[in-house]
Amino acid sequence: MKAEGILMHREQNIIAVRAATGDNCVVQVFDIAAGKKIKNCEIKEKCAFWRWIGLNKLAVVGTTGVYHIDTSNEASQPVKVFDRIPQMAKCQIMSYDVDATETWCYLIGLYSDEQRNINSQIQLYNIEKKQTMPLEGYSACFADMPVTDGNNSYKNGLFCFCEKKASEQIQRLHITEIGNPAPGAQKFKINTEIQMAPDAPGDFPLLMQSSPKFGLIFIITKFGYFYMYEASKAALVYRQRITDQLVVVATRNTATDGMICINKAGQVLALNVEENNLVKYVMNAQHIPDQKNVAFKMAARFSLPGADDVFLAQFNQCMLTNDFAGAARCARDAPGTLVRNATTIDKFKSLQPQPGQQ
Repeated sequence: MKAEGILMHREQNIIAVRAATGDNCVVQVFDIAAGKKIKNCEIKEKCAFWRWIGLNKLAVVGTTGVYHIDTSNEASQPVKVFDRIPQMAKCQIMSYDVDATETWCYLIGLYSDEQRNINSQIQLYNIEKKQTMPLEGYSACFADMPVTDGNNSYKNGLFCFCEKKASEQIQRLHITEIGNPAPGAQKFKINTEIQMAPDAPGDFPLLMQSSPKFGLIFIITKFGYFYMYEASKAALVYRQRITDQLVVVATRNTATDGMICINKAGQVLALNVEENNLVKYVMNAQHIPDQKNVAFKMAARFSLPGADDVFLAQFNQCMLTNDFAGAARCARDAPGTLVRNATTIDKFKSLQPQPGQQ
């Protein structure tokens, strides 16, 4: 078999090999460590895009359909997940992904219009309901992170995408809840205009990634700008040009929850968040509306350092005003053992019963 593409597994010593046979696509998977072939299957379409979407699952985007291949079952055949909508027919496929529950997936493709403007289509698909939602945008990602006030332990299932309608110049970041909301809460939804750099006319987002460890959304643009947004408020935290070369691929740094990118010149770029400085930076960032509250909630949701004085002051104020329920909430939300410690327990034990309480 003459291979036209090879895809290395993202964690294991396994490779997938792809070959064209007429209008069909043959996929074989090899376990290098074991020295054997573990998968051989054929799709009755040419391959336009493929990638690993799980430890044991490959996705292949054909000329008309999207398929999933289970590499853990040698006898199983590719499963057709959905058909590409007509708007995707003229597109060069750039990205595909599924959410953690494998309920939702999206497909992204670029195309040029008659004026040679680069536009993009997103096909968002619900696998369980077999429903498609066509969108106009350049990049997207799924995220699982807490964004609901008052429930820092609940992880909201989110779909994030950068919208750019062909008829408009404005670009917007949308963050929408696609899973079940937290108990007693409404589905989360927020959007904001993406402020492109003034020295980069015609720029647009190419790559997106969520950072659940910090509650952030990362964006890299065609002209090499890096954007960092806080998810619950869709607030721009940071913008900086990191390269003057096109970034062609990016992946999550599993050790830091940052990004590792490679640009067209072959440079490898590492983008990481300084955990000890993030909250302090946000708290003092004058360009972020209500920045102190944003920083405080980031610290509470993700147990980040940098707001210790605020937590302690709030806890002590609640105790002084006999707002013991508020003090308990502050102790619950404070990172680490800053407030949740033996001293706090002793303070609560020493409280005298309030009038009307036993």
